[in-house]
Amino acid sequence: MFVKPHDKLVEVLRLQVLESRLIYNHPQMETVINDLRIKLAEVRGEEQLDYPLGFLNNQEYLILHNLRIQDENGFFQIDTLVIYRSYLLILEAKNWYGTLLFDKEGNVIRIGDDGKEEGFPNPIVQVKMQEYRLRKWLHNIGFSDLPIHYFVVISFSSTILKSISPDENIPSNIIHSNKLYLKIRELNQVNEQSLYVHDQLLKLSNILIQAHSPSTANVLLKYKISRDDIQTGVKCPCCQTNIMIRSKQKWHCRLCNYFSKDAHVKALLEYKLLFGNRINIREAGEFLQVESRHTVKRLLQSAGCQNSGGKKGAYYLLDKINETTK
Repeated sequence: MFVKPHDKLVEVLRLQVLESRLIYNHPQMETVINDLRIKLAEVRGEEQLDYPLGFLNNQEYLILHNLRIQDENGFFQIDTLVIYRSYLLILEAKNWYGTLLFDKEGNVIRIGDDGKEEGFPNPIVQVKMQEYRLRKWLHNIGFSDLPIHYFVVISFSSTILKSISPDENIPSNIIHSNKLYLKIRELNQVNEQSLYVHDQLLKLSNILIQAHSPSTANVLLKYKISRDDIQTGVKCPCCQTNIMIRSKQKWHCRLCNYFSKDAHVKALLEYKLLFGNRINIREAGEFLQVESRHTVKRLLQSAGCQNSGGKKGAYYLLDKINETTK
């Protein structure tokens, strides 16, 4: 049973909005586009695991994606955690393609289809650290007796795995995604004793979900981008290239002559991804390019934004904004 879905899509959406609203020829544009490409590949790679995991019995397995948990050393992240009555299984997804060469220390050289080489650190070290931190964290909440196993899962079955030295084998914990289901079956054969009943496992999964802390990194701060570098305005949902104007209680695109009642909702969602969950009347007016404070207030209310704060410091919360853009 998938009890916690993927949530890296938020990071993808944030980068997509940043790319679409960053001013033309900004020096960070190339970096943003490259990071978006990498993040999209990560999402596709992690989603490749859903197919073999879908063959597991929904009544016996609990599956949590993209956990980010705080401990005494900060935060540690797990791509996918499988909870079973006899063990926990950490899955670290790698969307590597081409040919992977493993040296005797487990470090990786990837040779792409274009022949270029790229180096990566030993993935086993990374997942072992996740296992160590998760084990300590579980001990602190009273779940210290569940064995923890792990696999580094290469998302694409077409990726070729090789050892640089003929005397060294590729670690058995590094597998292709199409072998994942069978590997889990093998784990079951060597971990036959049931340590917890299903209700206890549900309790553990709920604790993990409650402990999950999504990243709230400021994307503008990360790329050292000023608010002035962000294009404002309500973009036309039809032609996608023009800023609409507010006229007679509707949004109008002068380029393609498209009209919309609620095109501002998508703009407010984009504001939320870039600047956070709060917005005041002045900020909303500047971003929507609407001068009338009364109109701005009405647009925020129609979008489902909740008013908060006092009269002087009043602001609107964007967490319950309507997502029914037409």
